Amino acid sequence: MARLHLIGSAHEYGAVHTYRFGAQRPLEFAPGQYGHLFFPKLLRQFTKPVREISFASAPGDDEVWFTLDHSSGSPFQLHFQALEPGAQLHVFGIGGHLELPEDPARPLVLIGGGIGVTPFRSILRHLQRHRPQTPVVLVHAGRADYLYSAEFAAMPIAYHRVGREGLADALVGVTDLEPAPQYMVAGSDGFVSGVVEQLRNTGVPGDAIQTDTFKGLHGHDGAAA
Repeated sequence: MARLHLIGSAHEYGAVHTYRFGAQRPLEFAPGQYGHLFFPKLLRQFTKPVREISFASAPGDDEVWFTLDHSSGSPFQLHFQALEPGAQLHVFGIGGHLELPEDPARPLVLIGGGIGVTPFRSILRHLQRHRPQTPVVLVHAGRADYLYSAEFAAMPIAYHRVGREGLADALVGVTDLEPAPQYMVAGSDGFVSGVVEQLRNTGVPGDAIQTDTFKGLHGHDGAAA
């Protein structure tokens, strides 16, 4: 279990906030993974004092970042919003569903819904440092606001911001790339299942698709789309 302390936070848009933490010692995780976040003070107050939250930062970053959507107004979310600099947080049980392909030349297509792009920031920052030769396409589906949009736009990637109505056309454009890409899809359960269905219908094999489903109010508060 690693201990983190809050350095500061930033309001992104709406109910979405990013939190920056410092660590007593380097935190080991792979790009795109999540950690179980635990506040010791909440142990006796809530039946579920632990949440699974994706890392928005990359391994080796000076700070550990998490981005949350507080629209649920749950006790956990309210506690997070009320944190003051210096507040402690514990992280344990690190894991994930997204894994970079071994071949650095294989193209990577990232498809995120809403703040489902959170683990993609971790992955992209890692690639910039360690595998800049990897071709990357990022398709970000949103309604009006696009998380990390300025940062993504400054990266050497093909970055597409689309509305939900334009998502289908955007997906058609990323299914005929050569060599065959690795696809990563992240967002709400409905978003992920819909995107996977369309990719499969256009001939993308199942073993070329990785998914990370954020369950929102049902337990994965970190990035509900």
